[in-house]
Amino acid sequence: MITAYPEKNAFGAKLNSLVSPSRPVQTAEKLFGRDKELERIDRAFFAEGRHIFIYGSRGVGKSSLAAAAANQQQSADANYIDVSCSRDATLASIVANIAQTALGQNLLQNKSSTTSFGASLSVVTASHTVNSAAPVIASAIRTLPDAVEVLRQAAETHSKNPVVVLDEFNLLADAAERTAFSDLLKILGDKKVGLRFIFTGVAESLNELLGANESAYRQLETIELPKLAYQARMDIVQDVADGLGVSVDRDFIIRIASISDGFPYYVHLLTEKLMWRVFDDQEIIDEANDDHFEEAVKDAIETIAAQLKRPYELALRQRSGDIEPVIWATADGDVLARFVDEMYQSYQRIMEQLDEAPLDRKTFMSRLQTLRKETSGGILVRDIKPGLYTYREKMLRGYVRLQAEANHIRLPGDVSYTPERQVIRAPSRASTGFHGPSTPKGFRFRGEKKPSSRS
Repeated sequence: MITAYPEKNAFGAKLNSLVSPSRPVQTAEKLFGRDKELERIDRAFFAEGRHIFIYGSRGVGKSSLAAAAANQQQSADANYIDVSCSRDATLASIVANIAQTALGQNLLQNKSSTTSFGASLSVVTASHTVNSAAPVIASAIRTLPDAVEVLRQAAETHSKNPVVVLDEFNLLADAAERTAFSDLLKILGDKKVGLRFIFTGVAESLNELLGANESAYRQLETIELPKLAYQARMDIVQDVADGLGVSVDRDFIIRIASISDGFPYYVHLLTEKLMWRVFDDQEIIDEANDDHFEEAVKDAIETIAAQLKRPYELALRQRSGDIEPVIWATADGDVLARFVDEMYQSYQRIMEQLDEAPLDRKTFMSRLQTLRKETSGGILVRDIKPGLYTYREKMLRGYVRLQAEANHIRLPGDVSYTPERQVIRAPSRASTGFHGPSTPKGFRFRGEKKPSSRS
């Protein structure tokens, strides 16, 4: 139980305001490590007709960056318009949803108004209410000029500076519809429609989402979002701990940062579970301990969605019974794509921790090939260079690192560690008792001063 929040409802409400494992971060103050990207968006919006496209791997925080930026850019007279794509979506249906949302917010803010969409949008009859407007608007949008006119009137209805977040653009399956959006952005700029888009999409490159349509790129500030830097990962944990008045050991903060593999989701999830474990302690305490951390890792694994668990579980069904340490070895290091020799060295270190004899390199290579098969989860795929492998689903690496931690295996990767204190080490299988890390070189905890060059 935590001194400042002994009652569950108050604690849960406070914790929910500090962590965001299930929803995008909404404010720049809580969006650690993305100051550069927020500044780029801010400057881009000074240019008329400019829109934003944020892309990258799943789980790196694209939706959070979009939401925080939209809240900064949207005028105070309304909330930004939030629309998500789907596989069966079209340009017409998305534009209709934007227009319906714009009208809905306008009516909520002006409750005395009974105007239906048809009164303000000439393409819709006056007999339809807000709730049923979208299908009618979509059916009336037959050309790009129709879509532009709907968006123009929606923008005028909505607010002074309307911003639209169009999330998961990659789900828009039809390439022709994606190309139509490129043309739409150009026309919006030409017609000086005061509506700004912030797109997000899962992709390795923008070509996967927009193809080679050069005209689209002229209308866009494109931001490829990398994994979250170490310092930002640690700042998230420290911010939550400070907000709740809980002391979290440096080692736990670094371990969360390392396990997360740069995906904010894992940082928020592990931190949330850790704080609940501290709260559940029967003693009135204000400090996280080894038991809290170990249970938090298990809690996080139980919470992970099935689509991340299933590949791992499929891989474990192999008859050899020796593949799990091989899987852990693939998730070592900070780089997504790794060579076989690098992974084998990681595997040998893991087997030393387990105090077990490692497989020879040839057998290890055979197990890696198994992990490429769909029947074994399809975890790995070949990268461009021979002998180079990467994860099919990048976010799965974080789940693998969680599993390794739950089995008392530390994956330090590229971060240098020095002995500081004994950590959890009571596995069912024998282990060497790995010691905790020092702070990664170059990183400081909040409130710490940069070391003097004279010292």
